[in-house]
Amino acid sequence: MNPEINTPNGINLLCKNLVETDYTDLSEENIRIFKDRLLDITGCIFGGAIVPEDQFLVERLLDWGGKEEAPLFARSERLPLPNAVMINSITARANDFGNMFFHVFEDRIASHCGETLIPMGLTLADMQGTSGKDFITNNIASEDTIARILYTLPVRWPTDMLLVSSAAAALASRYYGLDAQQAKTALSYAATNATDPGESYYDYSQEFKYHNGAGAQMGIMAAEMAKGGWRGLKDPYFGHWGLVTKQITDGSPLPALYEKAFRDLGKVYFTEESFKRGPGGIPTTAAATCGAVLHDKISEAYGEFDAERIKKVHVYRSTSMRYNYYSNPFQLRNHTNALFSFQFAACCALLNGEVRVDLVQTPAILANEKLVELTENSTMDTFECEPRKSMMKVVVEMEDGKVFEDIEDYGNSMHDYPSREFLIKKFWDQFRAYGKLPESTGKKIIELADRIETVADMREYTQLLVLQK
Repeated sequence: MNPEINTPNGINLLCKNLVETDYTDLSEENIRIFKDRLLDITGCIFGGAIVPEDQFLVERLLDWGGKEEAPLFARSERLPLPNAVMINSITARANDFGNMFFHVFEDRIASHCGETLIPMGLTLADMQGTSGKDFITNNIASEDTIARILYTLPVRWPTDMLLVSSAAAALASRYYGLDAQQAKTALSYAATNATDPGESYYDYSQEFKYHNGAGAQMGIMAAEMAKGGWRGLKDPYFGHWGLVTKQITDGSPLPALYEKAFRDLGKVYFTEESFKRGPGGIPTTAAATCGAVLHDKISEAYGEFDAERIKKVHVYRSTSMRYNYYSNPFQLRNHTNALFSFQFAACCALLNGEVRVDLVQTPAILANEKLVELTENSTMDTFECEPRKSMMKVVVEMEDGKVFEDIEDYGNSMHDYPSREFLIKKFWDQFRAYGKLPESTGKKIIELADRIETVADMREYTQLLVLQK
């Protein structure tokens, strides 16, 4: 073990790198991917603003009121900073459509940090008039810090959700101008007051998005406590009963990947880089792709697509894939159930050729009797595929006896980097579903996101994301 990174020196090095990272330290790939992610999450903010189940929360916080210091995106009001970052992060996560998955060394690791960090960063940048370069640097430096900690986790999922609060505290530390010791204090309070979704996906609780908002709030409060002079832990992650080390069960003082996590610190920056093809968890990608392919096959075979010709839909996961909450039946007929259902993703894409945010809202689902009928009557089963592969298969039986089938690679479909055309279409689908801003604003958002590093004041971008009073 390199004595320089023994606990607590390791966390000190991470915090030093967090607060000292400069734009010139980032790679061209870091910046390119981040700009794509900025446009992606901006679209998700607009798409998330249409979710009817979330409106009461905005109304409640507006009713409570307070200092009008920070913007609410896709709305016209301003709220106290902790409440604004909570609403903006929940909105970005509302359709579970944001980019995710850190790629650290050779591993892809599930994460949901960007759905908090990007809207939170936009909120803080609006308040401070931050430059585009600093906005990018603040986000990437924060992600890299948390990605390296996440890499060491003996059990990464769903514990990775606990690190959203830490990511938010890291980001707030940079905007608050904290030094390395203060940043470690902020991380202490975020790590020890973390929330995670637990069983929310399986039971279809909306807590899956609340934790992104709670994490953002915690990040702000953690920075305030550090700035106020409170003392933190020696090492909130790798110290005694730290967030990471409490998972170690074999008596080792540090996790197996601890030393490797410091490799190329300050030289290589890890960020999230996988993009969702449809609202809902990224594992639904293959099921939705199967549905879309079958939509085209059926259209070609009959000269048109007529949903009334469909008799039955069968969805299969390969036996190499473990059973999870996406395999649960579609039975609640609501937004949250739809987001986490293989069967809904397959049937929605089958009927519409794709899965969009406007199609997964509860009122739209209830109004589409054929979609509800097909999804509720569809089956979920397993099938054998070639060894070491994880696949999804959808089979459609037609009333005339014809059968159509498609199989898609489950793993690769989640991480293939999307084309620019896809990202722009995804943005427009959500921007237009929101429908409260002119097309000219959408065009300006796309143009600015692609050159955000040239912007002197991020309010040039954030003012496009709010309704004018």
